[in-house]
Amino acid sequence: MRTPNSEFKNAIVRSIDVGEYNAIKLKDLIENRLLSFRKDSQDSFDSFKKNAYRIITSMLDDEGEGLTRVKKGNAYFYYWASQKDKDDAVEQFEMSEERAFAFAFIKEYLPELIPPHIYKSLKTEFDKAEEVLEDLELTKYLSKIDFNPMGYDMHSQLDHDFASKNELQTWQFVFDCTFSEASFSAKYRSIHDNYDSTKLILSPQRIVLLNQQLKVLAYEHKTNTTRYFEIRKLCEVKKSNEPFLEVKKAEYESREKFSAICHTWVKNHFESTSLANTAKFKKLATDDCWLMELELSFPHHFNRKEPDPFFVANYLSGFSDSMVVIEPEFLKKEMQRRTSSLNLAYQDNKNAEKVISISPYVMARKL
Repeated sequence: MRTPNSEFKNAIVRSIDVGEYNAIKLKDLIENRLLSFRKDSQDSFDSFKKNAYRIITSMLDDEGEGLTRVKKGNAYFYYWASQKDKDDAVEQFEMSEERAFAFAFIKEYLPELIPPHIYKSLKTEFDKAEEVLEDLELTKYLSKIDFNPMGYDMHSQLDHDFASKNELQTWQFVFDCTFSEASFSAKYRSIHDNYDSTKLILSPQRIVLLNQQLKVLAYEHKTNTTRYFEIRKLCEVKKSNEPFLEVKKAEYESREKFSAICHTWVKNHFESTSLANTAKFKKLATDDCWLMELELSFPHHFNRKEPDPFFVANYLSGFSDSMVVIEPEFLKKEMQRRTSSLNLAYQDNKNAEKVISISPYVMARKL
């Protein structure tokens, strides 16, 4: 069991007294004042002591203020230089209204991006945040805010509190391998034969929340390709003896010139995003029509040596007939293909089933 460091650090701060005459050495601090944490921990005494020492040394002040230590014989003794220093340190763990709101927002909308062991360490803060919001009737703030980046009220189903043990273990494992840059083996539940139920060796590059799905961008050793793998579809994950292979951004994506004709409302949308600083707009002769130009990043296609329009096309499809792509050509062709297929599908339900059935394979360049 991992020690919940935020709560543990809070206990350490409160357990050390003010003044050199009240200084205490680490061994006594653990055995006399942190006993409940010691009992709950499954770590050895040395490991537990090392964690406590790391936390304490991270708070030490070299100028004799704040948390201070003095050497007596062969041991260090720790104390707070003043009551104000201790009060200031304790205050960091108090749950203000502002902090409560931030914690509640993160738990509600972005929990999947928090590694499970960190989420567990923050459990006390999340619980305190709920208490503060309820006691001060601040839940009205959250009830008045909708966070809908997809344009509709939908969020990932990944939930730390309700995930199964296996889900949490896989979740944590992939995060750990990504942060420590270690390769791992896994099987992947995919509709594509070259990935489904095949043992893969993956070097994870980045954790990405993409279209409300938590994915890991990973280099697959056997096929020498880099692609996104949905974490919940990974199974039988194990550490691999294969060396981790780092992939530079230029090796798995490319920058392409993008231009399109768009309506004023689409222009306004882009101007309100992070792309505003790079996008250029030119007024066209027709009312409310603009030529938009900028550069966009496209991942390399995992089956072909060419850019993959999938994710960008998904995003641009949300603008419907208020935007028409001019370039790059591969993206324009994908938008034309989708338009043609949708037109066919909406004419007859029998056509619809056929179009839908083959759609993923067409986009994977298998048909």
